[in-house]
Amino acid sequence: MGRYILDRRCLIAVLLPVLSTPAVAQDTTETSQRLQTEDPVIVIGARIPIPQSEVTSAVTVLDADDIDRHGGVFAIDALRAVPGVSVTRSGPAGSLTALRLRGSEANHSLVLIDGIEPGVSFTGGFDFSQTQGFGVERIEILRGEQSALWGPDAIGGVINIQTTGRSGEDHLEVLAEAGSFSSRRAGAAVSGSHGRVSGGATLSTFFTDGIDASDTGGASDGFEQSAITATGRVILTDVLYLIGSARATRYEGDFDSDTDFDGRLNDTPLSREGDTYQARLGLIFEPAAFGIDWRHEAAISVVSDNSLTRNAGVFSASSDGHRWQGFVQSTAQWSALGAEHRLTGLIERETERYVSYGGPGSGQNQARDVDTAALAFDYGLTRGPVNLNLSARRDDNEFFEDATTWRVGASYDFSALNGRIRGGFGEGIKNPGIYELFGFFPAFFVGNPALTPERSRGWDIGWEQVFQRGSVSVTWFESELEDEIFSDFSVFPATARNRLSTSNRSGLEVEGQVSPMDDLVLHGSVSFLQSDENGVQEIRRPERTASISVSWDPADMPVSLSLAADHVGDRTDTDFGSFQTVRLDAYTLASGRASWRFDKGVQIYVRGENLMDESYEDVFGYASPGRGLYAGLRFQR
Repeated sequence: MGRYILDRRCLIAVLLPVLSTPAVAQDTTETSQRLQTEDPVIVIGARIPIPQSEVTSAVTVLDADDIDRHGGVFAIDALRAVPGVSVTRSGPAGSLTALRLRGSEANHSLVLIDGIEPGVSFTGGFDFSQTQGFGVERIEILRGEQSALWGPDAIGGVINIQTTGRSGEDHLEVLAEAGSFSSRRAGAAVSGSHGRVSGGATLSTFFTDGIDASDTGGASDGFEQSAITATGRVILTDVLYLIGSARATRYEGDFDSDTDFDGRLNDTPLSREGDTYQARLGLIFEPAAFGIDWRHEAAISVVSDNSLTRNAGVFSASSDGHRWQGFVQSTAQWSALGAEHRLTGLIERETERYVSYGGPGSGQNQARDVDTAALAFDYGLTRGPVNLNLSARRDDNEFFEDATTWRVGASYDFSALNGRIRGGFGEGIKNPGIYELFGFFPAFFVGNPALTPERSRGWDIGWEQVFQRGSVSVTWFESELEDEIFSDFSVFPATARNRLSTSNRSGLEVEGQVSPMDDLVLHGSVSFLQSDENGVQEIRRPERTASISVSWDPADMPVSLSLAADHVGDRTDTDFGSFQTVRLDAYTLASGRASWRFDKGVQIYVRGENLMDESYEDVFGYASPGRGLYAGLRFQR
């Protein structure tokens, strides 16, 4: 706890704009009234969308303005502002980009895009370089162990990304931009409704020459990507409707590798290209009978992820991953004994297939299938200021131990104080990935089919406070991870094993925002984390992260300005040349944006990334881009 006290200045810097706001007066302003009454719906707060006041876990919601404020091409740039989140990118834009929630591993957070789980079970993680920010309307981040609700992977939490068309509002947007590193991007998004049909679609492209990730003076590692998404809803009757979403992504990028195995990157002519296709179709039936509101939902989703690696233009290896997932769930909501009740039952089935090919006769050639099935329920009770949640899930796995997870949560609304206390305790699991179970690369790595799922147990408690012109949320959490899967390089060939020791994580998360005047908004967050294995700090987990942003958008002027700064504290990593632990320096990324609006929805803007030209590494040995400046044109209607 001592290290958190020593960093109290960081906490005060973030909270001061909020806590210095005067107490709520009798004649509250319009802003105050909105903050006190606003109760947004959280899609992933339960198995069905529920008001945020009924969610007993820590949750953060980002909208399109938040994504713009942090100025990046990719959606993950905005996630740096979320407490409990740390981001690592292995080099320039388009490189492998991972996210850790509350000190968990990079493959310990479940990601959903328009209701679809996009990653396939090679390593079990999701590469955030595959999601551009343009066309993203909303991101929900639900922190803490959530496997009882959402199944394996949800140890650190769940991230739900929603694209254009979710709201059904009429909207048209076109964007074009160019700037540093010979970067160019363009996009078009449209949404709306007509009669019983609503939805939207987004098309986006991005290209950059990048930088030399090896930092040896070699060729730049470029990247290009195109993506199209679509969402829709068709009302068949007053109680029956179809929902659907689809997404296709195509990318190609260069990368460097350690070809002489000395632990340092070499400038190499390696390239990777691939495409991802995903689709989901659901049917929702919402009748009411005997004083009970019913909601029945059935959905199927398909994901295909294919990649190809070349060396100097010559085929090196390829992989194909597929996931088929389907579920049926039924929810009943009713009033009894002075309380509102909600009960959901779920049946789910999933099949994952992975095909690896390294050329004729290669040892890595194989095709594997993994099947899982699950039963789950979720119960919620609301009585006056009290909310209670109870969830449980049973996963039946084909190759390893079956798992039962559960979570309990509660909250109490102190309306006289405009505050709420919440807390919960739960479990999360992470199943071994196909690479860990069956991976085979001669003389380097063999899989271990005897692995068991990783299991985390944790609790958190938090307070949410609304002020006259702002709000603040404070959360303390602790968790313990058992049977962690790691690569054992002490044997030859290396293999995957479960650790016999435990990993302990604890921390403090604070976020708040304040609007000292109607046209000015300040937002800040800070996180303090302690994550260790047998008393040794775990790699790539900063003990401190912080973010602050300010945006000024006067209604009576055509100009708008925003500035943001995201700080990442020092952290450890591994030098794979000596297998020694190294320390990476802290850094702060500053970004800014200025725009000018013309009539008829036309806007020109300039924006900057890494404005202080920080030299930093997210991953040891991988160079990161310096200052970048960009100019763009946007049309919105």
